[in-house]
Amino acid sequence: MGLLRRIRQAGENVARSRVDSAERLTPRGATATGGEQVELTDGETVRSWLRDMGPDDTVLVHRAWGTVAARADRLLPPGVLLSNETGAWFAAPPEADEERLLTWFEVERIVLEALTSPTRPAWPRWVALS
Repeated sequence: MGLLRRIRQAGENVARSRVDSAERLTPRGATATGGEQVELTDGETVRSWLRDMGPDDTVLVHRAWGTVAARADRLLPPGVLLSNETGAWFAAPPEADEERLLTWFEVERIVLEALTSPTRPAWPRWVALS
């Protein structure tokens, strides 16, 4: 299942159940995925998940306003996606430099804000996915 579809599906499940949580998905072989789930108040565990991300790991924050996902891609900093019932966006660096990726600090900032904010993270540049 594709990441975007998984995020949208997770967002729909959260909207139905209104359960706020964070989870880590870790690949286990070719077809299986392992996972852990914590409450939003466990920011230290979520921070450790981000710092220990391996290739293809995903950290999700499910809120009533949508789902934020950070997904690792080998040695590069993770990308961050936001999805809700109206669409999906990726977090881009604040400046208009298309070559620069988000830093680990920026990824952590977005995800930790998603844990504590009653609204979606106030990141300066969300770019809509088509």
